[in-house]
Amino acid sequence: MQPDPWSGVEPEHKSLEPSLEGSVTTMEGNNFNGQIIMLQQPSNSAKVIGILLIIYGAFNALSLLISFVGFMDPTFMDEMGYSSVDVILLVISGLVAASTSIIGGYWMTNFKRKGVHLVLVGLVVGFLLQVVMSFSDSSQDMYNQLGLEGSTVTALVVGIQAACAAVCALIVAIPLMVANNGLDESKLF
Repeated sequence: MQPDPWSGVEPEHKSLEPSLEGSVTTMEGNNFNGQIIMLQQPSNSAKVIGILLIIYGAFNALSLLISFVGFMDPTFMDEMGYSSVDVILLVISGLVAASTSIIGGYWMTNFKRKGVHLVLVGLVVGFLLQVVMSFSDSSQDMYNQLGLEGSTVTALVVGIQAACAAVCALIVAIPLMVANNGLDESKLF
């Protein structure tokens, strides 16, 4: 009969000595032998900006509903100096701002890249509509009644609108500029 080869050997979980399995490598200095990938959760910037856009779109929708009440009264429109073309442009601008902000914000909260694209397109369309409204006859008449030269004030208003649209576009584009933004590869066009 052969002697028991396992006699006197303790199981590993009862052993007092630590044991290591696998290969152990040492790092010499700061030399990494290969690429190191840091795994972390995606940035929540898209979700935060998407929620803010939904709130902004809700306020735009609410102000559009309130302005409908004012536009129903013809004396109010005459007092404010709005023509029917101005009212149509204001309604279209409000619908564009509210719809693109709410839909794009919802998509951004779901980490869809097309939400950022939609809001940026909405900002460009809204800026162009504001420029058209600045050149309308009722705006020029209002500037003349105030004793201001219409072309100078229009240029100033368009410049301010361009600066505001650029700042809004930069804020909306923050998720595109953040590393590990978590946005998918969906495209609007």
